Amino acid sequence: MKPVVDSPAGSCSSSTPRDTRNQLRVIVWSFVWALSFVAVTLCVKKAWLPSALTLASGLATSLFGIVTVLAYRRFLHQTDELRRKIEVEALSLAFGVGIIGGTTYWLLAVMGAVPALDFYFVFVVMFLAHPVGVFLGRRRYS
Repeated sequence: MKPVVDSPAGSCSSSTPRDTRNQLRVIVWSFVWALSFVAVTLCVKKAWLPSALTLASGLATSLFGIVTVLAYRRFLHQTDELRRKIEVEALSLAFGVGIIGGTTYWLLAVMGAVPALDFYFVFVVMFLAHPVGVFLGRRRYS
């Protein structure tokens, strides 16, 4: 199978059609998971759902998360070594930003230096750090 270049000339990133399909699956499931999480969170905070439906919605959101992780795992297993390395480095950046940033912010909130925020802001920062890590990795290895 001949690689299909999916980025500007000079970049290290090339994809096979299989990589493109796998990455699209990850993106679609990530959006489904995120939308489900936001919708369920809003419904719970506004008390729009009966408790039985709230529980089922929470479990469905978890199921979407599991499917997303499995899609990402499939992508990592089936892609080339360089792309896998870039993804692992991006994951480590996102994890580090989440742990260090989250615990630092929590400590500052306990001290009263910053306002307390809900826990999901840590996840939002982690989700934003991952594509930054992928971008930096692609630049580093191009």
